[in-house]
Amino acid sequence: MKIAFKSLLLSAVVFLFGCSSDAVNLGFKRDLTGFNDALAEVENKKQAALLAEAHSAVAERIAPVGKVTMKGDLTSESTAVEMSNASQKVGLSEGSEHIVKMLNAGDGGTMIFEPAVIKISKGDTIHFKATDLSHNSASIEGMIPEGAAPWAGVMNQDISVTFDTEGVYVYQCDPHVIMAMVGVVQVGEAVNMAAVKEAAEKYGTRFVMNNDRLSEYLTRL
Repeated sequence: MKIAFKSLLLSAVVFLFGCSSDAVNLGFKRDLTGFNDALAEVENKKQAALLAEAHSAVAERIAPVGKVTMKGDLTSESTAVEMSNASQKVGLSEGSEHIVKMLNAGDGGTMIFEPAVIKISKGDTIHFKATDLSHNSASIEGMIPEGAAPWAGVMNQDISVTFDTEGVYVYQCDPHVIMAMVGVVQVGEAVNMAAVKEAAEKYGTRFVMNNDRLSEYLTRL
């Protein structure tokens, strides 16, 4: 009787533990499925973040350096330059006496006359001032009006020139001509402008710097 009871008790315990084990296994499997889903979601977010970072790095690497200028912009910039040049047109200087300084440096650059371009009336006088040392003012042969009197100042000394002939005059500083230390005077009407521009093209080849200075000066008249 005792043996039968023990067998029955043992069978009940085995059955109970067997059922509990299956239940535990089933619940664990459900929890593991949920964990796997959550893990997969985290991995997806991580991959998405890495992909976005990679795209950003590539975009930054292939981005153009500096400003991209379109063809239409070039036209606009060219027009702006022309308008700027037009705004620099020189007006008639007031009075009959004018001063031009000889400078090592000024607003217009190095080795310059100031003002470098001037318009005056027939009969006016310009006083070239040796403000800085080692300069002079001298007219350039072939770049003054026909019949006009040339001039050549002494180094480090002022010189005054009266302009009695209409037209365009181009002058230089003798020791600094290769640095394009030149100036332009228009007296009355620019009757010889075509001849001066033609001569200026050849004359400019001797400059070792500021190569476009003279041609730019002539555009201001």
